[in-house]
Amino acid sequence: MSMKKMAFLGLSTILLAGVAAGCGGNDSGGASASPASNTSTGTGSVKNKDVTVMRSYHASMEQFKGNDNINNNKLVNVLKEKSGFNVKYESLPKDNSDQKVSIILASGDVPDILWVSGKSNYFKLAQQGAFEPLDDLIKKYIPNMSSYLNQELTDAARFDGKIYGIPSRVAQKVGNGMLERSDILKELGLKDPVTMDDMYSTLKTIKEKKNIAPLTATGGNPGSFMGSFLPYAAAYGVGNATVVRDGKLAFSWVQPEYKEFLVEMRKWYTEGLIDQEFAINKDIKDKMINGTAAFGTLYWADAYTIDKSIADKKTGGTLQYIPPVTGKNGQSGFQEEGIPGSYIVIPKQAKNKEGAAAYINYILSGDTDKFLTYGLEGEDYKVENGEPVQTLEQSNNIAWRTLYFFGDTDASFNARLKAKGFLPYYEPLLKFKQNREETSYAPAVDAYDTKFTELRNFTEENALKFIMGKRDLGEFDKFVQEFNAKGGKAAIDAMNEWYTKKK
Repeated sequence: MSMKKMAFLGLSTILLAGVAAGCGGNDSGGASASPASNTSTGTGSVKNKDVTVMRSYHASMEQFKGNDNINNNKLVNVLKEKSGFNVKYESLPKDNSDQKVSIILASGDVPDILWVSGKSNYFKLAQQGAFEPLDDLIKKYIPNMSSYLNQELTDAARFDGKIYGIPSRVAQKVGNGMLERSDILKELGLKDPVTMDDMYSTLKTIKEKKNIAPLTATGGNPGSFMGSFLPYAAAYGVGNATVVRDGKLAFSWVQPEYKEFLVEMRKWYTEGLIDQEFAINKDIKDKMINGTAAFGTLYWADAYTIDKSIADKKTGGTLQYIPPVTGKNGQSGFQEEGIPGSYIVIPKQAKNKEGAAAYINYILSGDTDKFLTYGLEGEDYKVENGEPVQTLEQSNNIAWRTLYFFGDTDASFNARLKAKGFLPYYEPLLKFKQNREETSYAPAVDAYDTKFTELRNFTEENALKFIMGKRDLGEFDKFVQEFNAKGGKAAIDAMNEWYTKKK
C-alpha cells in the first residue's frame, strides 16, 4: 500500500515538541511495549508529600493559555489530587542548563527531583557525589521501575556499581528509513531494490529513462552525510560508529570496508546517480516532492510532510519505505535508536528523598501514564469500542502534558503519533533491521566522548572529498593515520577499557 493511501485512511514542529519527553526506545534497549498496568504508587509509607521537581526546559511550556501554568492546570491538579502529593514544578533555563544544574547543586538549595541532560554531565556529577544512590529507594518505593526500563538500560546508569539516576526513556525505536518514490519505479516497470547491486541497476535505469540523479542526500550539516548514506555503509558492515574486531571495538570509519563503501559511492557519483549537489544539500524534501529524485534517507516525520505535499499537488506520486539494501555478506540496517540522553536524579541534599522516589513511582504507573497520554475523558478524548480516540486538535490542546512524564512509554508515544497522523510513516520502519551501537551503553569515557564529534566531522569532511574526487582514494591509509593522530586511537583505546571489562 502506498504511503499516501495509508496516511489518509487513518505540524512536524508540534509533534516533535510533543514527543520530546521521550522519542524512542529499542527492542534490545527499551522497556516493555506498554506501561505497567499495576497502579502501585509506593506512597503508603511516605509521610512527607511535599515534593519539588526541576525538569529540563521544554518548548511546550510556552503553550499554556490564560492563567494556566506548569503548576496550575487541569492535568497537574488531577495529578496532585490523585497522588496525594503537593508537587511543585520548576524549569531549568532553555540555555546553559548544565551550568545552572551545577550552580543549584553547589548552593545546597536543591529540588527533590532533578533532570540532568547528557551522559558526560551525569557521570561527572555522580562521581562528585552530587546524587543520592537509588538502589535501595528503587527497591522500596519504585516497583514500577522494572516495567519502565529493562535491566540493561538501568545498569547503563550505574557508577561504581550503584544507580544514581533513572534514564529518561525514549520510546522512538526508529528514525530514518530508505524512502522511495514508488510511482517512478512503477512507471518504469522496476522492482524495489533488495541488494546493493539491485540498487545500482535501478539507479542507472532511472537515470537513463528520466534524466535525473535518482539518489539524493544531505551533506550540508554536520552529521547529515552519515545519516544520509548510512544504509549504504551498513551494507558494507560499517554503518555504525564502531564495529567489533577480534573481541574489541574499532572505529568503522577507518576499516577497509569503509574504503570499499567510499569506492562504490565514488562510482555512483561519477556516473551521475547521486545528486551532484548532495554535499551542500541541507534539506531534500523538495526533491522528493517534485520527483527530481527517486530515493533518499529520510526521517518518518519528513515522509509525512512529503506525502502531504505530493497529495496537495495531485500529481499521482506515491511514497513508501523499503528495507535497507543488503551487501554481499547480507549486511544491512540502520543504527538502533532509543538510548536515553537524560537522567532523573535525586540530589544528595534533597529534603524529601523518599517522597521523591514515591512520586516518581506514581508517574511511572500505568494509570498515570494513560491519564497523561490522553487527558480527561470527554474533553481531551472519547472512548469508542473500548479504545481511546483523540483528534489532532485535542492532542495539540494539551501538548504540554509531556512536561509531567519522566520518560516515555511505547503506548504514550504511539498514541501521540496516531493523533497527529504520523503513525503510518513510523510503523513501517519498525520491521527493518537495526544494528546495535555498543558505545551507547557505555558510561562516560572522556577520551572518547570529548573527541567523538571532531572525529566524526573529520571523517565526513574527507568522505565528501573522496566521493567527489577532491581527494584520491589512494590516500585512504593516510586518512586513517590522520584520524588516529587527531585522537582516534586514544579514543577507541579508552572505550575498550570499558568494553573488554564488560565482556
